[in-house]
Amino acid sequence: MRAKRGFTLLEILVVIGVISILLGFLLPAIERARHRAYIADCANNLRQIGTYLLVYSNENHGGYPRTAYVAGAPVTRGTGMAARDPFQVGGPQPNDVTAAVYLLLRTQHVPPAILNCPYDDVHEFEPEPADPQTHSNFTDIHKDLGYSVANPYPSAAAVALGYKWTNHLSAEFAVAADINPGNLAPHDDIFTATPTSPWNVMKKANSENHERDGQNVLFGDGHVTWCKTPFVGVRDDNIYTTKNAQLEASPLDKDDSILLPTDD
Repeated sequence: MRAKRGFTLLEILVVIGVISILLGFLLPAIERARHRAYIADCANNLRQIGTYLLVYSNENHGGYPRTAYVAGAPVTRGTGMAARDPFQVGGPQPNDVTAAVYLLLRTQHVPPAILNCPYDDVHEFEPEPADPQTHSNFTDIHKDLGYSVANPYPSAAAVALGYKWTNHLSAEFAVAADINPGNLAPHDDIFTATPTSPWNVMKKANSENHERDGQNVLFGDGHVTWCKTPFVGVRDDNIYTTKNAQLEASPLDKDDSILLPTDD
C-alpha cells in the first residue's frame, strides 16, 4: 500500500498567498458596501427629521422649532438640560441651537436614535437617555446629537433680508446635515476650502461623520442628497459657515444656511 501524500510547505504557502490576494480584493469591497449602507441609513434619518420638522410646523403656524430667542444675541448650545419646561425661567439660554432640536424629541416623540448618525467608527453616538418630557436639552450634545440644523435664531438684519425658519424654505436651502465639523485645528479647516479646492483640502471642510468623505444634506423641499462638498447651499453657499465666513453666528440673509452645532 502506498503512503498518503500530504501537502508540501510550498503548496501551503501558495494557498495562503492566493487567499491573501483574494482577501486584499474582497475586504475593500466589503468596506465600501458597508459605508454605502451607513450613508443610506443616515439619509433615511435625515428624511425622517425633515418629516418631523414639517409636522411640528403644521402644529405651530408654519414655524420650525426654537426655544427662547433674542435677535442679535450670541448662539448657545447645551444649556438648561435639566429644566422641565424649555420656555420657563431656568430653561435653556436664549438662542440655544441644540435645545431647538430637542423640542422635536419633546413634542413629536422622535425616536432618539434618529438623531444619531449610524456610522460610529468616528463618533460614538448614543440615543438621548433622558426623558424628553422632563428635560429641555441633550444630556451630552457630543454623543446624543449627530446632526446640525440651520440656525433658528437670525439677527434682526437677517430677518429684514428675508431669513425665516419656517416650512416655506426654498428647495436649495440646506435645513440639516451631518454635524458641522467646526474649525478645530489641525484636523478641521472649513474656512480655507473653496468650491474648487483639491480633495485633501475639501476633506477638512466635510463632516467627520463619514470619515470626511462627504455628508448627507436635507434640503428645504424634504429631499436628501449625499454631497462630497459643503458648497451645496443656495448659489454654492458653504452650509457650515455664514456667507462672511463666520462659524457660530447669525445667517446674513434668506439664502445663507449656517448649520449648527459644530462637533467641537
